[in-house]
Amino acid sequence: MGQQPSIPTDLSREVQVIGAGFSRTRTFSFALALEKLLKGPVCHSGTAILRREEAYVQKWISIQDEHASEEVIKETLRDLTAGYVATTDCPAIQFTGELTKLYPNAIVICSTRDQNSWWRSAQALMKNTGLWWLDIVFWPMPTLRYFGNWRATIGSRLEKVYQTSKKNLDDPQLLELHEDYVRSVVPANKLFFFSVKDGWEPLCKILNCPVPDEPFPRANDGQAMQELFENMVKAAMVRWVQIFFVSGVCIAMSYWAWRRR
Repeated sequence: MGQQPSIPTDLSREVQVIGAGFSRTRTFSFALALEKLLKGPVCHSGTAILRREEAYVQKWISIQDEHASEEVIKETLRDLTAGYVATTDCPAIQFTGELTKLYPNAIVICSTRDQNSWWRSAQALMKNTGLWWLDIVFWPMPTLRYFGNWRATIGSRLEKVYQTSKKNLDDPQLLELHEDYVRSVVPANKLFFFSVKDGWEPLCKILNCPVPDEPFPRANDGQAMQELFENMVKAAMVRWVQIFFVSGVCIAMSYWAWRRR
């Protein structure tokens, strides 16, 4: 996983765990733990929408549209999650209700953390993803060129599922809003809350599996996303330098050819 998304090879496998915890509730660590326990690929959707192929990202964008029908959402989610044993992070968490219906045998585990520490971490993420110039910088990059479209549609999706206005999405209460949404769309007997800081035992108890004889994964979500963001911006800037260099060479050659006529 890390900065590269897990990609399934056996499409016959189905989602067993729907991770419903909001971004920055240590979803990287949670996803790594699930990969270990479930012995299969986990869709950390926050990484996938930045690193997978363009067609994959476009499908997420299509179902975030407020006019997407229930049937289109259902079939697209089936396609997006085929072969994964679990899902985590945003945008998948905004479809917790639909995923619960799509995979009735799956359980839902909502990773959570202290609201104040979560908000400090979430603000750093929002600051990066909200930069106005990202759409321009990412324009020549495969997959990333769709980041602006994804960012625009995720806002309307959040307003819809939380049944609130945009102003309430920029507040520490957002975590509570999200967890209330999860409770409203998941049957109580299938919903579990889990804090990554508690380690293997409570998670293994939920999944009814042995506790691994190794440390619980402790990925730093904030650091991992910051490094991913910085690497993406650097790659985009290199691409722009290449574009300007090639354009400059072409202009110079054209001018030289014109002068020699």
